[in-house]
Amino acid sequence: MGKPFPKLTLLGLILFLAHGLMKAEDRPVSPVKTLLNENRLDEALAVCRQYEVLSTRDRDDRFACAWVYLRNNQIEAGEKILEEQKSNTKLVDYQLLQGYSLSLKKKYEEAKKIFESVIVSNKGKPAAIVAQELIAEMYEAQEKLAPAAFLYNLVLKEDPNRGHSAWGLARFYQGQNEIRRCVNYLELTAKLWPKHIASRFLLAKINFTLGPEFASQGFNWLKESYRLNRSNPEVLEEIGSFFERKNKIPEAVKYWQKALSVKPELVLASEKIKEYFTQTVQQLFDSEKYDEVIEKMEANQTLSETSDMILLKGQSYRNIGKYAEAVTQLRLYLKSNPKNALANRELGIAYLNQKAWDLAAESFSRAVIHDPNNGLNFGWFAYALEEKGDLIRAREYWEKALALLEEPDQRERATRKIATIEKRIKKRKGSEEDEDK
Repeated sequence: MGKPFPKLTLLGLILFLAHGLMKAEDRPVSPVKTLLNENRLDEALAVCRQYEVLSTRDRDDRFACAWVYLRNNQIEAGEKILEEQKSNTKLVDYQLLQGYSLSLKKKYEEAKKIFESVIVSNKGKPAAIVAQELIAEMYEAQEKLAPAAFLYNLVLKEDPNRGHSAWGLARFYQGQNEIRRCVNYLELTAKLWPKHIASRFLLAKINFTLGPEFASQGFNWLKESYRLNRSNPEVLEEIGSFFERKNKIPEAVKYWQKALSVKPELVLASEKIKEYFTQTVQQLFDSEKYDEVIEKMEANQTLSETSDMILLKGQSYRNIGKYAEAVTQLRLYLKSNPKNALANRELGIAYLNQKAWDLAAESFSRAVIHDPNNGLNFGWFAYALEEKGDLIRAREYWEKALALLEEPDQRERATRKIATIEKRIKKRKGSEEDEDK
């Protein structure tokens, strides 16, 4: 059995019938050429792939698709068409394509000779303007920006509808920090290329930098960019930044998250989400909403893996009485931050509540060593020593705590503890003396 016919899309069927029923001179402008002129390369590429299925032999369509492939940097596919059209090597379209293919392969001198030959033999014709623009693009690829801009200017004087020249000049003047001229050429690019996202996105960003009075104009360009592609990560990231400037943080976070789902390596979106997640969690912690802290972290595991978040999680578990979980988190934090006095103290408190007196005393001892100016560290260490029955040292550390504590209620507690321990020491001595009699 032979191979089945390839399935045709509706667009493919229409194109096939149109080519079959019309004479060449009656045909409208190739859809590929229209898409090329507007720099809609993705759409043009889809049509050209359909042409491949249909095996179209129309020369103009094949040349147009060669441009599409080369513009998409699919050099092999473009050169395959040139190979098919070897009988047309004298045609100017073939020569321009050949030169552009060479320039993409960085064979600049060979490409330039072809372009200059086209200019000489087609003086005053559109082909010469195209060749001049392609030389400018070649200069730009070599980072010869000034001569590239000079040629782009000449091209636009001859033909104000050359989108590649408008876009080239926009980027040149952006690099020169000539913002007004940059904006003029960006607007021309957007007009000539109605579905070009990059020019609109750059117009949005520039308007945002010009001050609050240009914000709405910037947002309009941003909306256009988003309308053209709702999955462009840079656009989504910038929308997030726009909402941040408006202090609409939940909306900002939503768009940053969308941007990262498309492109996880985005730096700004990633940092902003971490920043606002950290702020939210810290605010919940400061408000003593410890259950919500843990709930928020469980729902955002990746963002909760930072060192600071692990510490807050451990403290939150300790505050709601989940001491085993607190120990796990605090020990995890201390692996990379062993000298953190707060974490050592928190771990000691969790151990105390598990009645693990020795482990608690060790943790409080480390807290004292790493922060000897904090009276709380001495107080908790004294408490653990008291539970261990080491009353002499417990009194000593309560006295050190009292010398450092400033809050009246903390000082009062330390004073009471010292008095209580002294009574216990006297009582113990009395018992020992009775036993000796």
